[in-house]
Amino acid sequence: KKSHKVFLEIGFGHGENLINLAKKNKNNLILGCEIYKPAIAKIIEKIEEKNLKNILIFTEDIFLLFKKIKKNSIEEIFLLFPDPWPKKRHSKRRLINNDFMKRLISIIKRNGKIHIVTDSQSYLRQILSSVFKFRNYFLWVNQIIDSWKFDLNKFPQTKFYKKAIKSNRKPFYIKLKKL
Repeated sequence: KKSHKVFLEIGFGHGENLINLAKKNKNNLILGCEIYKPAIAKIIEKIEEKNLKNILIFTEDIFLLFKKIKKNSIEEIFLLFPDPWPKKRHSKRRLINNDFMKRLISIIKRNGKIHIVTDSQSYLRQILSSVFKFRNYFLWVNQIIDSWKFDLNKFPQTKFYKKAIKSNRKPFYIKLKKL
């Protein structure tokens, strides 16, 4: 059956949001990209258990998937709690940077949305720097600080959300819309 829209979650972790998206969007394709093998095995079990037919899993690096995705084909992209690589010497491993943002511009549809959540202050600064650099391509929808709260009506409480709350770290939600 042909899907109307394509949603992409990059680094789906334990898959709470991926499953939620699939249930809410039964006629749409949900693409999940993850390289962590135990998470992939768990999500496959959950997909089979819930008999979800609208999820495709990509188990390699997202940059390989970017080469395969049609330009302007993705409706929404989700990056919930990407690894912050908190040590300074590892920060270059962070996924969201200027090169990554360029790739997102090419695959997301006009008016498509990008949802980013992080609980890392230093990563948030880096993300905001990239958002600013690409301000001619994206509208930052929720610029008012009060709207940066993790939206529990939109997203399920993921393992990493719960971990952030337990560790007294505030998750920041950034919503972008492609111009």
